[in-house]
Amino acid sequence: MSSALLSIPFLILSYYFSRDDFPYETYYQSAMHITGIIIFTSVTYLLKKLLHDRHFFQDADNYIDFLIITNLIAGIASTARLYLPQWADALDQFSIILIAAFGITQVLFGFRLLKLPDNLNGMLRPYCFITIITGLFISTVVLLPLGVITGAISDVMLGTIFFQAREKASEPDAR
Repeated sequence: MSSALLSIPFLILSYYFSRDDFPYETYYQSAMHITGIIIFTSVTYLLKKLLHDRHFFQDADNYIDFLIITNLIAGIASTARLYLPQWADALDQFSIILIAAFGITQVLFGFRLLKLPDNLNGMLRPYCFITIITGLFISTVVLLPLGVITGAISDVMLGTIFFQAREKASEPDAR
């Protein structure tokens, strides 16, 4: 849920920091990139662990790993752009390719996750569909801001899935 709470303010702050007259904007942008990478990697790893431990579902592993690696590389490229202005154009083009690949993979991940045998207390299909829509928005690059908004919705849904899984784990076995 923290990812959902931070994604929209981070998007707004990124636009605000892009002004030339903001002091220390490079450091703030770097901190936002690093924070985003850490949160995304942690949450996505927890999803992978939940799918493995609770549902013995490994069909989406390649997609999850690709999303984590792509997010990490895109974050590094975005941060490097801040400190290497002579490479800005090349890093921007590289980032656009990574963003599009990330979006496409997110669409594929959403479709693959629909094969999960458990409906996650009715959250599976809505989560998968919003993940697919988010991936479509992200992959177009032009609609990336909409992808941030739908991604925040997806993050809230994922947080709900995690909370429900925790409640389910703490229930005593009915034997």
